[in-house]
Amino acid sequence: MSGRLASARRRRRDAELRRHVRGALTQEELEGLGPTIEVDALGTFCPEPVIRTQDRMARMGAGEIMVLLADDVGVEIDIPAWCLSTRNEYLGLLKGETVYRVFVRRA
Repeated sequence: MSGRLASARRRRRDAELRRHVRGALTQEELEGLGPTIEVDALGTFCPEPVIRTQDRMARMGAGEIMVLLADDVGVEIDIPAWCLSTRNEYLGLLKGETVYRVFVRRA
């Protein structure tokens, strides 16, 4: 494989990974979203927000959007990782003073 081809593949793979970690949408786009369902995980800690996300997503249709409300900082890492492993689309998160709003689209 040529150096140019390897470099192009690496850039494409890096861009895809960034999208999974940072989210597919901008802050402005997230603020304008109308999620299909809201899941409340406030007052819970790892792994409960992920479990609640998984349970609700299993009952949703393809393309539907869920917002997870959580106050556990771990959702910043756990939900993108869960989305990557389950092939759901991590759209991003909005940080409030005490609440994270995490957006996920069902694959």
